[in-house]
Amino acid sequence: MGQRQVDTIVAAIADIYGARNESGMLCCTLEAVNADGIDVSIQVMADSVNLSPYPYAEDPLTRLELSGALEGLEDMDLELVDWDANAFATVGTAGNEPADVARLVDETFTKVLGCDAGYMPTASTEDLG
Repeated sequence: MGQRQVDTIVAAIADIYGARNESGMLCCTLEAVNADGIDVSIQVMADSVNLSPYPYAEDPLTRLELSGALEGLEDMDLELVDWDANAFATVGTAGNEPADVARLVDETFTKVLGCDAGYMPTASTEDLG
């Protein structure tokens, strides 16, 4: 886990968990390029994260655990919302602390989506309401 990346993610998703997101419809899209040169992204909403692409045929919660992305985050309460093998995965994160969600996003970029340790995500936030 890179502290610089986690700090960037925490700052990027702050509005998602703040007063600005009264409607609950803000979405922060974090984008990076993985070690294979493929564009990958994670969208963070107040109660979920969405991985795209999700290049696996197995259950996303199993993949998160087997990849080591959940190490140190064992207390997180995650729920599988929806997924389509080799397309996307949506994982529910309701009730978790924003800092833990940021750590999960960072670990997912490196351990699931294949970004190298020095990756730096870019972020944009939009209101989907």
